[in-house]
Amino acid sequence: MGELSDDLGRCLETAQCDAALAARAACACEEGRLREAKRVLLNQRQQLLDDVHNKQRSIDEIDHVLHRMGRVDTPPVARPAARPAPPRGARGGEGADHV
Repeated sequence: MGELSDDLGRCLETAQCDAALAARAACACEEGRLREAKRVLLNQRQQLLDDVHNKQRSIDEIDHVLHRMGRVDTPPVARPAARPAPPRGARGGEGADHV
């Protein structure tokens, strides 16, 4: 299980887990106490997921305020009048009157 405990330690460090907790989980894995190691992983995963949700709520708040600001500050856009399309089949030049 040495390789698995090394992977577990690197995983938790990458996931910004406390180094002491990551070492404890790796040690638990090495000693065959997989339940304890899994619990550490699941707790860290939940913490990261909570962070993601909190960040998403912040992004949603910013988007909401930006949307409201856009409605208040942005005047309606006036589109220029479209040019009339030339009649179908008209080519100009001599013989343009003939169909």
